[in-house]
Amino acid sequence: MRPERVRIFAVHERTNSIGRHLPTSGGLGKMLQNAEDLGCETVQVFISNPQGWAEPVLRPDAGEFVAGVRERGIFPTVAHAKYLINLASPKAELRERSVRALAAELSAAGEMGLDLVVVHSGSHGGDGERRGMDRLVEGLERARELAEASGRAAEPLVENSVGAGTQLCSTFDALGEVTRRAGVRACVDTAHAFVAGYDLAIPGGPRLVAAELQAALGDAVGLVHLNDAKNELGSHRDGHRKVGEGMIPAASWAELFAALPGVPVVMETPYEDPDADAEEVRLVKELAGGLRKAAAGR
Repeated sequence: MRPERVRIFAVHERTNSIGRHLPTSGGLGKMLQNAEDLGCETVQVFISNPQGWAEPVLRPDAGEFVAGVRERGIFPTVAHAKYLINLASPKAELRERSVRALAAELSAAGEMGLDLVVVHSGSHGGDGERRGMDRLVEGLERARELAEASGRAAEPLVENSVGAGTQLCSTFDALGEVTRRAGVRACVDTAHAFVAGYDLAIPGGPRLVAAELQAALGDAVGLVHLNDAKNELGSHRDGHRKVGEGMIPAASWAELFAALPGVPVVMETPYEDPDADAEEVRLVKELAGGLRKAAAGR
């Protein structure tokens, strides 16, 4: 049963661009029309099979995509890299394959006119967080160098994990260290942060979490994956719910937005019908401060 709609009274102007991950199976033009219909101001897509190693191929409708993004004022545009990539792996062959796969995604995204590519922080495979972080930093640096040498490249963002098993960067401190050492920015997933132990559900919790995030990363937060959590605080189990339908109360998001002005937001929540998805985008805009976004430079 869908929860009762929460009424939000904004006390500040909205500065965050709001959007969601969208499928591209019908073509990039159809995806952009879907984004417009849903009210998206930013979008995230896959540009290759996230479960396979095949390199992304420049799509014939890439020109239509660039023109459509410009016409609609969508920014930033985001790609999510393959789930198979593990830059921190202790296995040299997998690590090398991951570096080249990420470089290919950065290059292809740049050629398509996409701005950002989100990549998971990966796993140290059992030989310790320190060694894993060293490999992750090296892998990010190498992938970016390879992509930039081949031409235009999108910007990589490394994402926090839920902290299951040997996963890296479930803490903001670890994520901040990686971003500083590798010279990249971060994507912060709210569901991942919650199940990793950052309590966004209690009154005042989002402000405290945002303060920890600011202390650890400063201005290196390039994107928020705004996902409600399916599982409990500290459970280290991934799972997304629509905003307001999981473990985090809707009112918490308003507190978080107030503490993270200007950071673009992409939802990776479950798809429903177009009306329900558009309503979720609308709700998040209200939670972020209002349906209309403040003009640039204000």
